Amino acid sequence: MVDVARLFRFILQFGIDRFQILEVTEKKIRAVVGWPSEGQADYDPNEEVQEIVWDIQKLENIDDALEILEIAYSKGFFDSDKLTISKEELWQLTSWERERFNKAIQDLLEIRVDMVDDGRRTDYFFVHF
Repeated sequence: MVDVARLFRFILQFGIDRFQILEVTEKKIRAVVGWPSEGQADYDPNEEVQEIVWDIQKLENIDDALEILEIAYSKGFFDSDKLTISKEELWQLTSWERERFNKAIQDLLEIRVDMVDDGRRTDYFFVHF
């Protein structure tokens, strides 16, 4: 279940308001996520969903990576899929040694969660500068 929590921590930063697990195996997690209404007159919560698959990545520093993403998000420095702050400024928001921070950033930039449309992987969620 630790991997489900990690997936949730990652995908939550993309503004979701729904998270439903469809399948969990040792190698992957399938889920459906959804987004809230942004005031659209024709908003249909059943259409604002995306099936996702995470081929579980056993990254050594994934928990630190997720913490960095959460810090950036909480401070308003994450927009869509982009960190809108320099690595140096982001490091300053932590009290970590440089090596720990660098390893966490490296892992953060490697996380990939695939989007599934009509049974095919079509795109993916990721983080970049």
